[in-house]
Amino acid sequence: MDGGQVKTAGMFLEFGPVRSAEPQRSILDSVADEELPDLARVVGYLDAGHVLIDVMDVAADPFEPTDQVMNGSTVLTDGDWLWRRDLAYYVRRHRVAVPAEFLALIRARGYAVPARGVPELTARARRARALMFWNS
Repeated sequence: MDGGQVKTAGMFLEFGPVRSAEPQRSILDSVADEELPDLARVVGYLDAGHVLIDVMDVAADPFEPTDQVMNGSTVLTDGDWLWRRDLAYYVRRHRVAVPAEFLALIRARGYAVPARGVPELTARARRARALMFWNS
């Protein structure tokens, strides 16, 4: 893992711009046709990511604006992917799709986020801040 190219999941238009080669999609256009057969395990993986940037915030759920999501902007990683903490909520509650490549990696790892050292996580945190326009 280095501070260079990074793959992201859950960085939707509704949550603000990110610096990425990939165009941002709307979360409203990212709903899967069916619930994941291993939903609880995938959500468990997403919840277990290493926290890179801890954000205390509250935001309206784009699907149900009267519902509030806490700390959704917090950025997590497994060392290969970055995602927002609220991705797990949206996958569970609204069937938001996890990118196929990321989902395959989650399953290949047996739903266990690998341990990462402080130097790796520090480098990834720097990249995450730049991606999210923080400290840029």
